[in-house]
Amino acid sequence: FMAVEVDPAHRRRGLATAVMAALARQALDEGASAAWLQVEADNDGARALYEGMDFAVHHHYHHYRQAEA
Repeated sequence: FMAVEVDPAHRRRGLATAVMAALARQALDEGASAAWLQVEADNDGARALYEGMDFAVHHHYHHYRQAEA
C-alpha cells in the first residue's frame, strides 16, 4: 500500500480503516499473501491505525540526502 492519506479535515472518522480494509480484501481476492506498507517513524496516527489492523514492524530503514550548503 502506498500514499494512503485522509484529508486532515476528515480524519478520526474511520475512513482510513475502511479504505485499508477494502484494499486488503481486494488484494486477498486477487491472490496476495502478504501486505507491505511504509510509515514515517513520527506518524503516530498511522502507526496506531496499522497496529490496530494487526500490522507489525518488519524492519526500519533510513533515507539520506545531501546536506544543504
